[in-house]
Order: sequence, then structure tokens, then C-alpha cells
Amino acid sequence: MNDDADIPENGIGEETIQGGNGKPDESQRLMQELEAARQEAGERLEQLLRCRADMENLLRRTAREKEEMARFATEGLIKKLLGFVDSMEQAAKHDEGSRILNQQLWGILSSEGLEPIEAAGQKFDPYLHEAMMQMESCEVEEGCVAMEFQKGYSLHSKVIRTSKVAVARHSK
Repeated sequence: MNDDADIPENGIGEETIQGGNGKPDESQRLMQELEAARQEAGERLEQLLRCRADMENLLRRTAREKEEMARFATEGLIKKLLGFVDSMEQAAKHDEGSRILNQQLWGILSSEGLEPIEAAGQKFDPYLHEAMMQMESCEVEEGCVAMEFQKGYSLHSKVIRTSKVAVARHSK
């Protein structure tokens, strides 16, 4: 420590910091500018990180949507074929050649993700079944499908045609 009590150890006196006239000097102004620049740089970094996260989310969502489009690209064609599928199933009940053709057709359709919706005896589900009527039935629990008029189908777990059914009710 110096003998002179008015001079601090670092050798910088009040006059150096204040500039001798009571106004902030150049070094204090530069310190303020540096702090402002650091704060702005921090804000810009946060913006950059948010933009980067937004871009990554956009890329993931776009990839997911593209995959979804590819999965359901055949949906229109398969919907058009459902009437033919119904006819083939009816013919397959009576003719061996039709049965073989029906098996081949189902091999192709199932490889594309088409699955029949099971309805008979199942609890009625408005997302899977379309109630055409109610019918009295002692054999099937009330609120369950008593009869299926037309099969429903799902493509990759998405219902593309509901099953047309009769729902059981018990006589009173």
C-alpha cells in the first residue's frame, strides 16, 4: 500500500475515472457500450437459437406430413376398389376360382395397409360403424352389432369406410 492515502493501490485516481471535470470519461462510456453490446449479443443469440429450433420443428413436421401423404396416396384407388372387393367376396362364397382371386386381391390390398373392420358382435362404435337400424336380438348383447350389411375398412388404421350395421336391442 502507498503512503499517500489519497492514491489507491491501482494508481488510478478519481480524476482518471471522472476525467477531472465530473463527467464520465471515455473508459466509462466504452464500458457502457461494451455492456450494451454484450446484452444485444445475448438477445441475438436467443433469437438465433429460437429460429434454429423453429427450423428443426418445421423440418420434422414437413417430414411427418410427407410420410403421411405417401402412406395415404393409394387411398382414393382403394376406395374405388371397395365395391369390387365386396362383389369378389360374395362370388368367392360360391365359386372356387373366385375364392382364389379374392385371396390374391386381399394379399395385395393388405400389403398396402387395408384391413377389414370387425363388426359382428362388437360393441357399437360410431367411429367404426354406421347404424342403419336397430333390431331386437336375444343372442347379442344390447348396444352391440347384431348384423353387418356392408363391411367397413381401415387403411393404415384410418377408417376409410364405416361398417353399415344393425344394432341389437332387447325386447321390452
